[in-house]
Amino acid sequence: MPPNWEKIKKTVKGELSDTAATTRKYFKIGKGKLDIMNINNSLNETFRELGVEVDNQIRKETKEDIRQNPKVISLIEKIKKLKQDIKNDKLEIEMIKKGADTKAKKKD
Repeated sequence: MPPNWEKIKKTVKGELSDTAATTRKYFKIGKGKLDIMNINNSLNETFRELGVEVDNQIRKETKEDIRQNPKVISLIEKIKKLKQDIKNDKLEIEMIKKGADTKAKKKD
C-alpha cells in the first residue's frame, strides 16, 4: 500500500505544480493587460493636453508654426513613447501566452 500512496502523492504534487504555473501565467497576463489599460489612460490624457495646447495656439492667432512649439513637441514625443510601451506590453503578453519565459523587466 505505501507504493500507491507515493504514487498519489507524486501525482498531486505534479498537479499542484502545474496549477501554480498556470496561475502565475494568467496573473502575468492580467498584470500586462492592466498596464496597457493604464498606459491607454495616460495616452488619452496626453492627447487631451495636446489638443488643448493646439487650440490655445490657434486661438492666439500667432503666425508661429504649431509644430515648433516646445510643449507640442514634448507631448508628441510622449505619445510616441506611450504607443511603443503598449506595443511592448502586447508583445510580452503574447510571449507569455505562448509559454515563453520573459525575464526582461520593464523600467518603472
